[in-house]
Amino acid sequence: MRSGRTRLAWVTTAAGALLALTATGPATAAAQPVTAPPAAVVQSATEDQGLQVLDVRSSASGLEAPATARPGPASFRVSTTDPASGWISLVRPEPGVTFESFRSSLVKMISTVGPDIVAGSAEMRQKAKLLGGTVIHPNLPASFTTTLAPGTYWLFDYLHVQGENPRHTVLQVGGTALTGAVPVPTATLTGKMIDGRPRWILDGTVRAGRPLLLRNAMTEGRYIEAVLFRLADDVTEQDVRDYIADFGDTGTFPDYTGPLALDQGTGGLPLTAGESTLLELTLQPGRYVVVDFLKDAKDGSSLIKDGHWKIFEVE
Repeated sequence: MRSGRTRLAWVTTAAGALLALTATGPATAAAQPVTAPPAAVVQSATEDQGLQVLDVRSSASGLEAPATARPGPASFRVSTTDPASGWISLVRPEPGVTFESFRSSLVKMISTVGPDIVAGSAEMRQKAKLLGGTVIHPNLPASFTTTLAPGTYWLFDYLHVQGENPRHTVLQVGGTALTGAVPVPTATLTGKMIDGRPRWILDGTVRAGRPLLLRNAMTEGRYIEAVLFRLADDVTEQDVRDYIADFGDTGTFPDYTGPLALDQGTGGLPLTAGESTLLELTLQPGRYVVVDFLKDAKDGSSLIKDGHWKIFEVE
């Protein structure tokens, strides 16, 4: 799994590395009026107890997702049948930005080359808003919920973003807004800078089968992602600390297998500062560690190595 992650760099680095495994002051894109095509012509969202649900499926042959949706809360229910696919992220491009232009900046942003990371992050602030997503595997489906405004969005797979045929679909949001009820989280995981260092703050109790709210409270221009790994019973905090210490200064992975089961990570992909997303993950009771494989947008330094990780209990 490590080789895949390196492939991403993880692509990586949201999400980032949420991508790096196999291998987040936000400017709001201008609303773009959209006339939705007839329902019979395109795959579109359904409603579940008033909440708009969009099924996104990844497989070895491609990425399938609705082409249209309504404004308002929307839950993206994501699954994959392919171990080499399924880091599905949502982005809202600024008007006139092409996917290739976005991809070029993202590849720099998630690289392990300091100047490229800084340049790509700066470009991204002008090109798109990263709205999260989720890391999945064939045995670990997940969903993420966000509020959609009218306009154009992309869904794409981080694990293929550096390939010759990067997977992405276009989602047009328009029509009458919906007001479905959003699930209530039992905990909030917030990434923020404290005394100049990235830190996770966990409020509430993370419970198996219940939603978790992920928030990016970093200073403007910084991105975060949150990948969760279940820890084996014999793994100590010092084991995790020692492994993280062996990461490169700009996020290169250690050249040995550590305490993180990289093929079983799940969580939230990159978020622009000021954004949040509601995650519904496949978690089991026990100890987990949340890590951020992205790099600091200001200097290219590894966020995980600088302290953006935290061990916690899932009940």
